[in-house]
Amino acid sequence: MEPDGFPLYTTQEKKSLIYRVYACVHFSGITGLIYYRLMHIPSENYWPWIVIFVAELGFSYRWILEQTFRWWPVQRTVFPKRLSQRFERDLPPVDIFICTADPIKEPPLTLINTVLSALALDYPLEKKLSCYVSDDGGSPLTFYALLEASRFAKIWIPFCANYSIQDRSPEAYFSNSNAKENVNLHFTRDWKHANKMYLELKDRINKVMEMGSVPADKQKEHKGFKDWVSGNSRRDHPSIVQILLEKGEDRDIQGNDLPDLIYVSREKRPGIPHHYKAGALNVLLRVSGVMSNAPFILTLDCDMYTNNCEALRQAMCFFMDPKTGDQFAYVQFPQSFHGITKNDLYANNLKTIFDIQYEGIDGIEGPFYVGTGCVHRRDALCGSERRESSSKYHKAAAYSIVCTEEDESVAKDKTSPSKVLKHARDLANCTSEDNTLWGKEIGMIYGCAVEDVLTGFVIHCRGWKSIYCTPKRNAFLGCAPNNLNDTLIQHKRWAVGHMEFFVSKFCPCLYGIQRTLIAQRMCHSFYSLWCLSSIHILCYGLIPGLCFLRGQSLFPKASSSWFFLFAALAVSAYSYSLIEFIWIGGSFKTWWNDQRMWMIKSVSSYPFGLIEVAGKLIGVSEVGFEVTNKVVDSEAAERYEGEIFEFGVASALFVPPATLAVINLISLAGGLARILQEGYSAFECMILQLVLCSFIVIISYPILEAMLMRKDTGRMPASITILSISVAVSVCSVASMTIPASSGEEI
Repeated sequence: MEPDGFPLYTTQEKKSLIYRVYACVHFSGITGLIYYRLMHIPSENYWPWIVIFVAELGFSYRWILEQTFRWWPVQRTVFPKRLSQRFERDLPPVDIFICTADPIKEPPLTLINTVLSALALDYPLEKKLSCYVSDDGGSPLTFYALLEASRFAKIWIPFCANYSIQDRSPEAYFSNSNAKENVNLHFTRDWKHANKMYLELKDRINKVMEMGSVPADKQKEHKGFKDWVSGNSRRDHPSIVQILLEKGEDRDIQGNDLPDLIYVSREKRPGIPHHYKAGALNVLLRVSGVMSNAPFILTLDCDMYTNNCEALRQAMCFFMDPKTGDQFAYVQFPQSFHGITKNDLYANNLKTIFDIQYEGIDGIEGPFYVGTGCVHRRDALCGSERRESSSKYHKAAAYSIVCTEEDESVAKDKTSPSKVLKHARDLANCTSEDNTLWGKEIGMIYGCAVEDVLTGFVIHCRGWKSIYCTPKRNAFLGCAPNNLNDTLIQHKRWAVGHMEFFVSKFCPCLYGIQRTLIAQRMCHSFYSLWCLSSIHILCYGLIPGLCFLRGQSLFPKASSSWFFLFAALAVSAYSYSLIEFIWIGGSFKTWWNDQRMWMIKSVSSYPFGLIEVAGKLIGVSEVGFEVTNKVVDSEAAERYEGEIFEFGVASALFVPPATLAVINLISLAGGLARILQEGYSAFECMILQLVLCSFIVIISYPILEAMLMRKDTGRMPASITILSISVAVSVCSVASMTIPASSGEEI
């Protein structure tokens, strides 16, 4: 046994002198580029030059903001065994919040695997865990699936505990071909029984989903179905709170207490804002506050199952550290995904963000809250300012939600959840937030589509810090989009939310100046300006190609000394990006897909997001919340596994990248024809534009292939192809009238 003086976690700085030297040299190159642009402005036909210069200033500003992620990176190591040795009996209770919204787009089988994996976490179950599921769809199908899961939990939880199972999602575990490799006869018997019960559970749920409603005989199995009456809809129904498992009342097959499992569907009425996921989480905060009132809260998306059974213990290593535990408001785990293709076709793993940038911001004041895979301190989430720690840091009072004196008295009462059910339903009503600080200072902050990031920022502004925990085995695994449209929708939602954040009263450039470091606010600004970055990316994707088509040079010719500055900046930036990507475990193909998706998102999701936010600001539209589809057909799944881009639907999000690809293809063909006609002098002046135009065409190959060559159902729809080609031809025609032909001499 190790001495009590050993820390529960360690922090290792990862500062790199080599990178800092590289950054300084690269910054000098950027300064030289700006000097060149200012000193060589053409006397006529200068507008393309000015546009490109402004775009380059935009790239430079983004690059400077990004350096804050790379200047102070750290890596944390936790010691859960030390935690168990010292605090096993004193481990604090944890409430688990899981949100779902649509049983069609978010299948109940996916939800119950997340729920079962959370209930089976390696954590003291006796009066320690309570799981709350928010169903914003108010669907009896979801409730039925949870009822089935509550029965299977009586088998699954002891099975996981008895045999130290790591994959605590039944679907993930039983799909693993190595799961049954155990010579223990007792294990084999229990494995077969658990597998049989799970397959039967899946069959019952699938049959009900196919029917589209819960049969009358199954509704008799739980009194909770009486809450669904005729006339209810997902947007118009009363609050529903039902207990499916209750500590002290329900036991597993071995006679041990089971955690609480509570279904919550908040009241919804037409015309009353419900604030999407943020509103759902605030309802869970209030309901749990009077039912279990745990001092810590784990938030999960409905598709983000537990992959590391020690995740809660690892988080507690930070909260319960005697020296620094009182500083931390939340512990954020990386957002990781299962079902990713070998080379991560749609760049869903977000490796640069979670493997590089989040380690960098962890060295400042801590990572952003990303909405899932995060363990919160309840009082910090509910608006408390950071206070000095007492010696009883791990036993501190949990309840800090201030609504009414009645709420507080109910929360302090030690009665069982079933005895406060009526009051919990009242807290899930539409009017429970009226004339309160909910959504303004208490709980999740309302006002933008990335309520998680905004809430984390406000928590930092109250003096708290956060921690980034990266265990060797991923703590949680989610379901990533497996087609391009859903991927672009997801990134548009994130971009819109960050832009809303930037233009709100919580703008990171202005809010919390006295409480947060400038580096932390620069990191927030980097993400908040995703939408605006689309402008200079679009300019750089269009103008050089169109000028190449017309023979107008925008860069130094090859014989000029300035040529090497531009070439060196491009080569060094891409070389460093590739080396860094491979260093964190990627491959060249994965990096190439990441670069392609960066370009596609930048010219599609981000400009659409910018338009959406602008429409909201001038009052002509509202920003909505689009649920990402978790269902895919077999043909699309086969193409996804083969790493073939999936278009299939006529989405407006496909038009900009398709148009950009066609414009650069036309420009490349026209520019090469001009070079062949005019000879080396034209090539010398146009070499950088030739390279840039060729790069865009090559990286856009899957788009051009889907438009012009593919015949399967995942190809680009004909309507999008025709529209994109028409727009591209029109743009090239306008360019031929507005950009005069040049002799090819250096400007």
